[in-house]
Amino acid sequence: MNINWLRTFIMAAESENFRKTAEKLYMAQPTVTAHIKQLERDIGTQFFSRSGRNIILTEAGRRFLPHARLILSSYDRGTHDLLAWEQGYKRKLTIAISPLLAASILPYIIRQFMERHMDVEVIVQIKESMEISEMIEKGEADLGLLQMKPVQGSLQVEKIKEDDVICVCSHDGGDLESSPPIDIHDLFENQTLFTYNHPEYWDDLLNAIHVKYHKVRTMVVTQVHITKKFIEEGLGFSFLPKIALNRELIEGRLLEVRTPELKLPKASTYIVTRADTEENRLFQDFLGEYFSY
Repeated sequence: MNINWLRTFIMAAESENFRKTAEKLYMAQPTVTAHIKQLERDIGTQFFSRSGRNIILTEAGRRFLPHARLILSSYDRGTHDLLAWEQGYKRKLTIAISPLLAASILPYIIRQFMERHMDVEVIVQIKESMEISEMIEKGEADLGLLQMKPVQGSLQVEKIKEDDVICVCSHDGGDLESSPPIDIHDLFENQTLFTYNHPEYWDDLLNAIHVKYHKVRTMVVTQVHITKKFIEEGLGFSFLPKIALNRELIEGRLLEVRTPELKLPKASTYIVTRADTEENRLFQDFLGEYFSY
């Protein structure tokens, strides 16, 4: 049995179409057909039946699919482990991290950690905060960095950082030194407020905003990097953690707006683990030095 036959079989079972399978695996469609026929010949049964342009798993195909996934998963893990060992890695640390942190502090942190611990293979998975706590609970990642305190009581949670949240809008193209300060009242009256780009502080912040400003047009944009792009294009404004805005503020692409009538929240960063392993302790100790918590 060829491992590529299994890979093709699994993709064909998921896409239910040989043409789509060929596109996803970057191979010619006749090659897909050949892989399936060779696998069927090797096993001695038929895995697919045709339904117009699509294909449908037979009963034999449905029974074999979970076993094929297990075989392929074991093969991929084994080859990855061997390659890691050949590169000098003796240990592995899988970190799940939210998109905002991945785009701001992660590159520097990972580089510094890997320079200090060259025998630790670091695997990074970018996930939303709610998904991260579920991954840690299921053992799919060793450690999580997220911006929402997990609800799972079985996890070990520690707040490691708090960042200022500030109001930002687009640069209007004028001279910053000679232009008058941007009026927050004008933004609320004439522009769209992008909300819920951070998982923790928006409900309380919106309540405070509605007390002070009665006319507020809002739009939910759940990703910080998309929110920043929208603001740069002049589509509206938002309240974002300052840690995610350093480059845009320095380059003048976004402008900070004073909000004297609003008490702005803090954006928290949490570290989440399930088990106290040596690799987790290494990374937590490193973060403790980095953030001085």
